[in-house]
Amino acid sequence: MNTNLYLVRHGQTKWNVEGRLQGRLDSSLTEIGIEQAKQLAQRINDVPFKCIYSSSASRAVETALYLKGGRSIDLVKTDSLMEMSFSKWEGRKWSEIQEMFPKALEEINNNPENYDAKESQGETLLDVQERSVPFIRDILERHVGENILVVTHSIVIKVLVNYFRGGSIKTVWEGPDTGWASVFQLCFNSDGVKIFYEGSEVC
Repeated sequence: MNTNLYLVRHGQTKWNVEGRLQGRLDSSLTEIGIEQAKQLAQRINDVPFKCIYSSSASRAVETALYLKGGRSIDLVKTDSLMEMSFSKWEGRKWSEIQEMFPKALEEINNNPENYDAKESQGETLLDVQERSVPFIRDILERHVGENILVVTHSIVIKVLVNYFRGGSIKTVWEGPDTGWASVFQLCFNSDGVKIFYEGSEVC
């Protein structure tokens, strides 16, 4: 019996285009982002989802609503799936963050296990793992043998995929990048878990 978890990143947003860090702050989907969500909805239209769980951020909820379409299933919003908090950095352009906090940015990019969030006053990657993994484990237990759709954010997806691959925080950036409105499928059964990104298995 397989339990299938589909992890989807929201579509492109206005701040994505402007090169601004969103984190817990928000911006709406662009026209491209809306089209990305609609195209993904068509690609997964034949999957009989039991439920949809979404980050409570509006960009994720908006994406989830396009994916839900006319399905008669619940859409549950939760802060457990919110993007990693960067607090003081949020709303700033990446170029500005690079100029103001070069050492912290280098740390999170190259030595993520050592990133302590003192400069941003937000979360560490371990913080993200410790709030998101228990939530996912809970819904996996409640939906054994079913298809579960989860709409969330890039870093949360990377943390979850890395965790279920057996990685440590040090390896969190390894693996495929998370494009807008892209999907990872994690297939759980008695033999363990198989992970697919856009249909191709991630080894």
